[in-house]
Amino acid sequence: MKCPFCGEEMTEGSLESGRCFMWKAEDERGKKKEYLLTKNYMGGAKLRGEICPYCRKLVLEIPENHY
Repeated sequence: MKCPFCGEEMTEGSLESGRCFMWKAEDERGKKKEYLLTKNYMGGAKLRGEICPYCRKLVLEIPENHY
C-alpha cells in the first residue's frame, strides 16, 4: 500500500497491546469521548494495519466489534 501522506511504500503489520485499544478525544464543546477499538480479555489485543517508515504514520484497520 502506498502511504496516503507521502506516497512511499508502507509495511504491513500489527499494533499489539495488553487487553484493549481505546481512542480518547474531545468534541467541539470539550466533552470527553472514548471509543473502544478492540478488546481481548485474555490479553493480546491487536490492530492490523500499515506503517510508513519514511513519514512515521500508521494506517490501522479497526474491526467491527460484535459483543
